[in-house]
Amino acid sequence: MTASSPAIDKTALRRQLRRARIALPPACRAEAARAIARHASRLLGRGKRVGGYLAAGSELDLAEVMNAALWRGAEVYLPQIPRRGRRLWFTRLGAADRWYLHPRYRILEYAGARLRAERLDVVFVPLLGVDRDGYRMGQGGGFYDSTLAFRRRHALSGKPLLVGVAFDCQLVDAVPREAWDVRLDWLLTESGLRRLPLREAGA
Repeated sequence: MTASSPAIDKTALRRQLRRARIALPPACRAEAARAIARHASRLLGRGKRVGGYLAAGSELDLAEVMNAALWRGAEVYLPQIPRRGRRLWFTRLGAADRWYLHPRYRILEYAGARLRAERLDVVFVPLLGVDRDGYRMGQGGGFYDSTLAFRRRHALSGKPLLVGVAFDCQLVDAVPREAWDVRLDWLLTESGLRRLPLREAGA
């Protein structure tokens, strides 16, 4: 799957990627979820603050990765949409049943202690498409763009480590880029955990 023109039609590419992701059979999706948990193990050390997400729609399920992180002694944080603006909080997942639905977006969130992304060690970032240079295409809401904007100012700090999570079919040659886009550090798919940008020989 490629984006063949520099003038990429963002709407068409989003539609193409959604269709490819939705078309994956349940057995392939389950195997991919198990595979990424194996590949992600090197990032899940004791004491690490790990930002995850709850899969929505056809997104790759991160539950096994987050369970492995907890088992290894890491802290797991889930995104929380703010009342105003688009800069996400991350709330620490605990044993108590403190789940609720966001009143507007109707997505599941957890009421735990809150941190900003800057204080996490690793953030697993959901996406719709990602290119070989490490730029992602999201759903269009702009939440992760706003949340990770600080990395444009502190790109050399390398913290938190930004790991895009996707099926192999979501990797394309190029996605549309804007001035505010932040490049991911790693790509996690069923094929493995790979440093970005991807080189042709190892892609």
